[in-house]
Amino acid sequence: MKPLHICVGVLAISLIGATLAVASPALTAIHRTSSIDRQAIEALLASYTRCVTEHDEAGFRALLLDEKIPFASVQESAASANPPDLRQYEDFRQAVFASGQRYREKFYNVRIEQHGPLAQVSLDFLTQQISGNRRSSAGWKVLQLVKVGDRWKIASALYTF
Repeated sequence: MKPLHICVGVLAISLIGATLAVASPALTAIHRTSSIDRQAIEALLASYTRCVTEHDEAGFRALLLDEKIPFASVQESAASANPPDLRQYEDFRQAVFASGQRYREKFYNVRIEQHGPLAQVSLDFLTQQISGNRRSSAGWKVLQLVKVGDRWKIASALYTF
């Protein structure tokens, strides 16, 4: 009886694996970005870096769903017992647009995934201070985007250094 149980188990696992293999391409197909949406998302990313470089606070604010979105640097200390407050757009705004310092930001290795009105962009970035002591920092950023009407808006921005 044991060999029969083993054969049935192996057959069941094989069927499940075959089903997942057949189903997987159909599932991943729904996360493909249309060329129109890809262009719109790429335009949003270009506006993001342009607004930071040109010190265009109003233009940057227009990219956001609202000013209370999660917008923060996530540090290793965020894994503490107390969850961090990720709604720190005001800190970013103060540093980038109100501090008197000027920055240039560039995005690399941009990856876009989309399903309907929801998109995720992950990318590497380089931020260079172009006034003052001219420091640079690099990291990884994840943006969640929501399509509102025919425009994409940033619903969250989390990043590391």
